[in-house]
Formats: sequence, C-alpha cells, structure tokens
Amino acid sequence: MTTGISICSAALLQLGKAPISSFEEAGDAARLCANLYPQERDSLLRENDWNCATKRALLAPLAEAPAYGYPVQFALPADYLRMIGIGDYRLGSPLCRDFKVQGRTILSSGTVLPIEYVFRNDNEGTWDSKLVELMTARMLWKLAYPVTQSTSLREELKTEYNGMARAARAIDSQENPSQALSDDYTLLVGRQ
Repeated sequence: MTTGISICSAALLQLGKAPISSFEEAGDAARLCANLYPQERDSLLRENDWNCATKRALLAPLAEAPAYGYPVQFALPADYLRMIGIGDYRLGSPLCRDFKVQGRTILSSGTVLPIEYVFRNDNEGTWDSKLVELMTARMLWKLAYPVTQSTSLREELKTEYNGMARAARAIDSQENPSQALSDDYTLLVGRQ
C-alpha cells in the first residue's frame, strides 16, 4: 500500500540513504520528509486536474452575505485545493457562472453552488501509479540538495522530474473525453 512514508523512503533509498518508517522518528531524514512532503504533495495535486484528486460538491450559501459585489457567499470545502469548474462548465468557458474565490469562500449567486475541484487527496493508496511515480521523483528532487549537498544532482533531478510531469499529465488527461465546444460561436461568426 502506497503512503507518504513509502514515497519518501523510495526517494531516500535512491539517494543512498536509509528509508524511514515514520515522519515522527528521530533523525534528519524523517524531519526533512515531515516538513517537505505535505506541502509538496499539495503543490503537485494543485498543478493538474488529476483524476484521482477531483471531486464534486453542492455548496449551500452562508448566512452572512459579502459586503458588496455578489449576493451570497459559500464556504469552500475543507479539502479544497483548486477550482476546476462551476456546474457543468469548466473555468474559462464563456458559460461558466460568475464567481470569485476569496479567502476560504466563493462569492457568487444562487441558493446552491455546484462545484468541481481538486481536493487534498492524502490517501496515496488511491493515487494512479504514474502520480505515485511523479511524487517520488518530486521528493527525490526536493531532498537531493539537503541530503547530498549537490546542486548539479538537484538540477539533473529537476529536469528529469519536469519530463516525467509532462508524461504523467498527458496520460492522466487521456482518460477523459475532450471538452465539447460551447454553443457560443461569436468568434467564428465574426470571422465570416
């Protein structure tokens, strides 16, 4: 079963260090992993709409309205990392509902707000194998300098990570159908 500990241990082994069995154990390696891993995990999950880290939710409005600009506000889910879309429309679509993420709330209108978002999936056992491989490569890159003091190794691992990230995103995105074009053909009509 994949965990944050197993991901960090795999990275440490590749750097020639002993694996860790817990983030709380004594030693520099465990302390480094405990400090780096949660932030790097969230950062990686936020970078893409990973299939294993997306969710849908129906949000109810909060009792207190925003000071101005929007009629209601909705609390973001506790595990929210990044917005993908509102209702059936992805961000950037001309039909996507008017909203603004502000702090830990979404300002919008309506009595319910359907959202799709990237969530903090801290159950690595549910991750795709490519995402696990990518997170291991990311930890390898991030641990390289503190463990080895080698800037050239760190830069080499960063380049390798970036190539793996492109491949992992492409594979992950192939599992979803392409987004259909909207019915808003104003650009096409304007060119005729």
